[in-house]
Amino acid sequence: MKKIVKRWIEFLPLKLRPRGMHYHPASIHQSATLLGKRIFILPTKQGLIFLLLLLVMLLGATNYSNNMAFALTFMFSSILFVSVLHTYRNLVGLKIRLSQVHNAFVGGESIFVIEVCNNTQRQRYDIEIGSTISNNNDVINITVNDYNHASLIVPAVQRGLLTVGKITVTTRYPFGLFHAWSYVNIEGHSLIYPAPSKHNTSPPIINTTGDGMATSESGSDDFHGLRIYQPSDSMRHIDWKAYARERGLMTKQFKRHQSHELWLEWQDTHGNNIEEQLSELCRWIIDAEQRQKHYGLRLPNIEIAPALGPEQQQRCLRQLAIFGIHQ
Repeated sequence: MKKIVKRWIEFLPLKLRPRGMHYHPASIHQSATLLGKRIFILPTKQGLIFLLLLLVMLLGATNYSNNMAFALTFMFSSILFVSVLHTYRNLVGLKIRLSQVHNAFVGGESIFVIEVCNNTQRQRYDIEIGSTISNNNDVINITVNDYNHASLIVPAVQRGLLTVGKITVTTRYPFGLFHAWSYVNIEGHSLIYPAPSKHNTSPPIINTTGDGMATSESGSDDFHGLRIYQPSDSMRHIDWKAYARERGLMTKQFKRHQSHELWLEWQDTHGNNIEEQLSELCRWIIDAEQRQKHYGLRLPNIEIAPALGPEQQQRCLRQLAIFGIHQ
């Protein structure tokens, strides 16, 4: 009896629970299977109304001793009891897993993709997936031995790590008379990057290895072509084979490709606080990536070597997202 009371107290709001009574859903790492002891079921508002109508019908049938009224009351009662079983079975055995996470900038929306797997021979209908931190609940259906995905949209309010929170799996199938649900905790988070600064500032160009353009210089490694000889050209670059074929004096041209190594430095930002400085660095990273410039990042006690591409952008943005959190 104590276990039953303790179990139902868990559904009360925290303020209404007795002192020392706390509820912690089953904590898991990557996935969870909904078992019977973690599934709870209660009648919905419609179910309570339906139950009240059955009580009125039973009182009427008893008062008038009407066999037809008794038969109708018992038939509807059987529907009520059967719906309890089907509502419960619609959840039991489902496997919940965090499938994918979409990172976001502050002010945007992070998306957690939840995979719900049905490894049984029963179809599952109207499975509602929600979270304590999401703005939406996603309703899905799952066929036999199949899986489906639900997307939870969470507003990105603050820079840092955003955990998926407590996931709620709910169903009211088949008649909406009962409400069955279960809680699971899945370890997973998205990165919330600082919002890119709206000010069109540019980082100072330092530590460059050239002007970013291809230059024609002797002594370079890459052969570019031939041009007519000029008196100022070095004799070492004359194409003597072309001269032997009576094509005249021709000079070999070489090109050397020089590129920027743009350093995005913390000390070069102009923000009034940490978040503004990070936002400015975020803008510089995005701009450098769009302009195809090799760039590196220097933060206090952190340095990322210059590179270019989506992986480099992700490395730099990640450091901005967790800056000051795990240091």
